[in-house]
Amino acid sequence: MKKTLLLLAALSLSTAATAVNIDYATWDGTRQQADEALIAAFNKSHPDITVKYNLVPWGVYWQKAAAMVAGGSTFDVMWMNLDNFPFYQSQGALSPIKLDAKTAAALPSVRTAPYRVAGQLYAVPLGPQPVTVYINRALFKERGVPVPTSSWTFDQMLAAAKKLTFTKDGKQIYGINGADLQADLEYGMSFYFGAGGTGLIKKTGDSYTANLDATFAKTSQKLLDLIYKDKVSPGPQASTQQGYQMFLAGQMGILVQGSWMVSTWDQNKELDWAFAPFPSVDGKQPRPVVSAHALVVPSGSKNKDAAQTLVTWMNTSPQAQRILAQKGLLPTLAENYKSQYLQALPGRNAQTVFAQLPNSVVINFSLRSLKVLPEVLTVLSQKLNLAWTGNAKLPDAIKQASSEMDTLLKTAK
Repeated sequence: MKKTLLLLAALSLSTAATAVNIDYATWDGTRQQADEALIAAFNKSHPDITVKYNLVPWGVYWQKAAAMVAGGSTFDVMWMNLDNFPFYQSQGALSPIKLDAKTAAALPSVRTAPYRVAGQLYAVPLGPQPVTVYINRALFKERGVPVPTSSWTFDQMLAAAKKLTFTKDGKQIYGINGADLQADLEYGMSFYFGAGGTGLIKKTGDSYTANLDATFAKTSQKLLDLIYKDKVSPGPQASTQQGYQMFLAGQMGILVQGSWMVSTWDQNKELDWAFAPFPSVDGKQPRPVVSAHALVVPSGSKNKDAAQTLVTWMNTSPQAQRILAQKGLLPTLAENYKSQYLQALPGRNAQTVFAQLPNSVVINFSLRSLKVLPEVLTVLSQKLNLAWTGNAKLPDAIKQASSEMDTLLKTAK
């Protein structure tokens, strides 16, 4: 008996000695419950690897990411977006991810392609994360507004937003979250691409130039008018709450946001929400944006093998895919788990999310090799924000943005 106990103790000590601890980092608090469930399941199925969850605020997150370039301490698995990927990859801050043939074949190429450089895969996408439209059905019914159909247009959306803007019990109800629809950011860009936009930066040969053309200007004006002309949205300075907070509180009729917000709506059990089709602009087919967030393994990770095991498991294992789909989030292999996703969101018109995927645009896919992309997009955002906050005329903001973008792009390779 003593020998058995000693042997078990020795095995336990051996396992503890060889166990690997890895740090997983994300900025997305809307997925916290799902991520913690995933990590708990992974830890249980991989007793030799212990994963610690780290939720890091957006600004601080990128400060930590900068340490990857400086060679300082880093997390083992991190979230990455396509805007920042070119810089970190070009600086050697990311490790290539090795996948076996079966796993590589299972991943949709449309989602892995943006993260391939010179034949090497440097990130594995977390799944399609499309921009979607949410509606408050109770407000639609109260105001006599028809629930949107697949033929919904921008003009019909505006007409609905006007009817949904009113005062009730001393509280201001707004039609839509226009303050979030800055035309250079993912929500507003979904209207821009739907209007026929081809991209905010144009590549000709080896040169890049700003592409803030007539389509961009016209779409930007439509979206800006929601605040200052049509007055169906609070301005950035007119409310202490963000658009999603007003929607959650039942004080907004239409919300353009990401598909990842579904768990947030559970905080208000009385909220009668549903997905709606993305509206067409100028008679063209809707083309909403998909944010291609992905998992990366920093070069500074001291546990690369364990980190890659986690990345692969989270993106391809049936258990991980089911956990996400059952929580109303689109997993990497979304199409394979459509039934579980729809079952998790009964009566929410969730099929519209899948209906729009084939025509969606992966944001900044064509610019994945542009190293100065973060700086260029920051300049554009800063100038457009002046118009969105009422501190500049839109044509002036676009002109200034185009000029400063071109200055940065002249040296881009």
